[in-house]
Amino acid sequence: MLFYYIRHGQSINNALYDTSGSYEKRNEDAPLSETGKKQLPYLAAFMENELKQIQSDGQGGDRNVPVTLYCSLMERGVATASAVAENCQLPLYGYTDLHEVGGVYLINHDTGEHIGMPGKSKAFLEEHYPLLQFPQDAREDGWWNRPHEAEEERHARASRVLEHLLHNHNQPDEVVIFVSHAEFFNYFIKHILSMPDSFPVWFELMNCSVTLFDFKEDHIRVPFMNRHHFIPNEMITV
Repeated sequence: MLFYYIRHGQSINNALYDTSGSYEKRNEDAPLSETGKKQLPYLAAFMENELKQIQSDGQGGDRNVPVTLYCSLMERGVATASAVAENCQLPLYGYTDLHEVGGVYLINHDTGEHIGMPGKSKAFLEEHYPLLQFPQDAREDGWWNRPHEAEEERHARASRVLEHLLHNHNQPDEVVIFVSHAEFFNYFIKHILSMPDSFPVWFELMNCSVTLFDFKEDHIRVPFMNRHHFIPNEMITV
């Protein structure tokens, strides 16, 4: 199985921190910034080329490799994945567990309390992102609607997502794409690589970057990580 992990385009929260060094006025479910929107065609074209190579038999013929595209239900994730889905003509499946660490929340800067928020409703997401197939396990009035995600829940979720990936996509000749988030990637990759949860390492992902894992029968090959060379230099963001 070839597994692509894509980080979303620049959000307004990313842009806020880049300019102010603070998240004091963060949005609980930040949409893409103007730069983030401009990054999407470059990502979509890169993924289209990747999939064309996979679907070619190298002799002028076509293969029929199944490709499954999942995305976080956070708006920046859905927007990014929608661009890939449209360009590559793929169905787009919302996946509740692909959200960023913490979930949908605001911070009370006086008390430090992290306050869980509802998240976008099914109606909002279907209106603005019609390619999205809303998951059946998500609340329609706001898919989050619970408290801020605790540390131990993050590790459990990363383990659960990996188990789901390997159980449901265990064919050697298939492709799975996740569009998700940078901090969750750091929890998830530790489970992929069987690293201790507490190991002090941070894997940097730029906005719209792509990481590829090749799950072989007896080992995992990592052809590339944090690839973002397809984004123009003036649009590269963290």
